[in-house]
Amino acid sequence: MGRRRHQARQRSQALAYRAAALLAIGAAVITGALMALSTAPRPRLDSTALRFPVSPRLIASVDDAGRLEPLGMVIPPDASRAPSWPPALLNPEARLRWGWDLSLGRPGSREVLFTFDDGPNPGTTDRLLPMLARANIHAAFFVCGWRLESSEQPLRNRARQILRDIVAAGHVVGNHTVHHYQLPTLTPERVRYEIEHNADLIQEVIGERPHLFRPPYGAYSEDVRRHLVSKGNELWMWSIDPHDYLLVNNAESVAQRVITNLGNHAGGTVLLHDTHPWSVAAMAKIIRWLDRENSDREQSGRAPYVVLDPARYLEGARARLPQIQAADALVNASNRGRSRDAGADAGPAVEPTTGVVGEGPVDAGVATAAMDAGDGR
Repeated sequence: MGRRRHQARQRSQALAYRAAALLAIGAAVITGALMALSTAPRPRLDSTALRFPVSPRLIASVDDAGRLEPLGMVIPPDASRAPSWPPALLNPEARLRWGWDLSLGRPGSREVLFTFDDGPNPGTTDRLLPMLARANIHAAFFVCGWRLESSEQPLRNRARQILRDIVAAGHVVGNHTVHHYQLPTLTPERVRYEIEHNADLIQEVIGERPHLFRPPYGAYSEDVRRHLVSKGNELWMWSIDPHDYLLVNNAESVAQRVITNLGNHAGGTVLLHDTHPWSVAAMAKIIRWLDRENSDREQSGRAPYVVLDPARYLEGARARLPQIQAADALVNASNRGRSRDAGADAGPAVEPTTGVVGEGPVDAGVATAAMDAGDGR
């Protein structure tokens, strides 16, 4: 009888230990989850990556009697830490179709990257920068260098200072050539000059060469592709283009086109020109809309838009690479099938290019002779 009571007492103690351990585990998990949620930032237009829900991990030991003893809690490190710049190449072969596809960013994420072409332009770019700073937005500025070496000293000095201000504000500077010419119309030597001399000018002002390259008008050629590959540059295009250069003095239409396409594409890379006053005014409208829209989305439990800086946006775009590679594999398999049917080896597929396109007027405002005055390298 005494032995049975002793065994019953041991079983009761074991059950009590297990119940206490389970309660400790539950309390630790709930505490860790509350800590993670309390520190998770509300989505903002501040280039801060969304912090994904944290899953705390409990460390416990089990003794011979089956009792669990909590030892500690491990919470994963903060995922909002900014990735390094420049990032590893997403598109090392500078394929044009990959450039367009990657500009879409992480699939279905409502992540947004703002990009501005053709500056720095006194009177417009310097009006845009404080606006972005107030919204805590960090963008990519694709720079044309002709102003940076203008013979007009006031323009040259002001443009260089604005470029330094762009970098000081935390934005990324990309290469958009010196004179904004359609690169497929140029000789390989002139293509190299437009890209590399612009990189030289940018480096002279800010102390580093640009990592991103965007061809004027989106016009591409094999000469351009080979040069980008040789320099290790990332080809970066766009997915939302309001054609603001056509909507002269119509900021409302520019803003509405961007807003509509943000909804249609669930985010993406926005192309605007910081050389147009109406585009700068449109940006203020877009920021106000994003703030209102995200407030409504938060109240209704829908995913918000998140404006990212270039480093985070490009890192998110890596999630699209498997889709792009799978599409390439299908195309290559189809090409091999056609080649077998034709009884000959068709050879590697040629990277398609846009060729010469007429997207809009050249904003540089300089004569062709300005390029002829260069060293032609």
